[in-house]
Amino acid sequence: MTDARPILVLGAYGLAGRAIVRGLLEATPHAIVAGGRNPARLAALARELPRDRLATRILDVADEPALREACRVAALVINAVGPYAERGADTARIVIESARPYVDCANEQIHYRRLQTLDALARTRDVLLVTAAGAVPGCSSLLAAHLLERFPEATRVDCYWAQFRHAYEDAGHASVMGGILETGHRPVALRDGRHVPVAVGRSVETVVLPAPFGTRRMLEVPTIDALTVPAHFPLRDLRTWFSMGDLPTWVLSVVRLLRPDRRRWAYRLVDGIVRRLGARDTARAIAAGLGPEALLVVTARAEREARTRHLLFRDGAVATAVLPVRIARDCLAGRWSRRGLVTPLDLLEPDEVLQGLGDAVLRIGST
Repeated sequence: MTDARPILVLGAYGLAGRAIVRGLLEATPHAIVAGGRNPARLAALARELPRDRLATRILDVADEPALREACRVAALVINAVGPYAERGADTARIVIESARPYVDCANEQIHYRRLQTLDALARTRDVLLVTAAGAVPGCSSLLAAHLLERFPEATRVDCYWAQFRHAYEDAGHASVMGGILETGHRPVALRDGRHVPVAVGRSVETVVLPAPFGTRRMLEVPTIDALTVPAHFPLRDLRTWFSMGDLPTWVLSVVRLLRPDRRRWAYRLVDGIVRRLGARDTARAIAAGLGPEALLVVTARAEREARTRHLLFRDGAVATAVLPVRIARDCLAGRWSRRGLVTPLDLLEPDEVLQGLGDAVLRIGST
């Protein structure tokens, strides 16, 4: 019997949240409650989307009583409020204490480590605690698994993510800040079979990507993939790279010095700098006629051979929303008996997901 309670989406008018709400309305029969702090932005979201199954709720995840009440009347909660290094684990704890399944699209390793402490609670409450269900990690994890299942000799994986601009001019900032806050928590990459701390901003490579992206400067930013993919495959190296755009490396040097993860004044300062740089880059991209297309490339390497697979998404928001929508639909349909902390690799068949991406992707390619 289908659960008649709605799906609650936190951060519903942000970059990922907006696409998740739309995806849920298109792919599931469930009513949706879009939650967020800003009444004007919630109202704007409601005007964009069909209203027959959509309701809005003014909700700040820092307000624990209000969040508990919202969870009480929900069937499942999707958390799209970033950066997850800030309040992600606290939000997940309240959802799990409310005995509701939880899904997020986080990439920060510190968030994953905090969620590990909630695994026993989720099992006790008999619910799923799903993280890393976005584009990178998430789609990247499944694309890597797709390659490695066909190329078991591979010992190294590199994931690359690039986009010209965010899908919406007023969104995407939280995902950037998530990566910046992560710099203070010593994220690790898998190198020579060991997890090695990476000083974000020091590892930069120039990579030739499939069209329409071409040659791009890529910055190494470890994600949850480095902690989870090697548990499924015998890799010695796994590294994740993001296109830098026009971001100057001095910003990351300043971040390492200021530690905005510990000092609120430093967080506000870095937040302001990044907002200005992001607005400038978006304006330039729009003026140049560049669209919101996003590219995910995964390369698996053995000693004498490399194989590559790529997905060109319609935009980065859609890429981030694909897995939360699918997981919410399948969870409420009773597809899985598993409980506790999981990632998409634990729940989904890579080939099934790749074949079901539909119009979220413009092109699937390989070399």
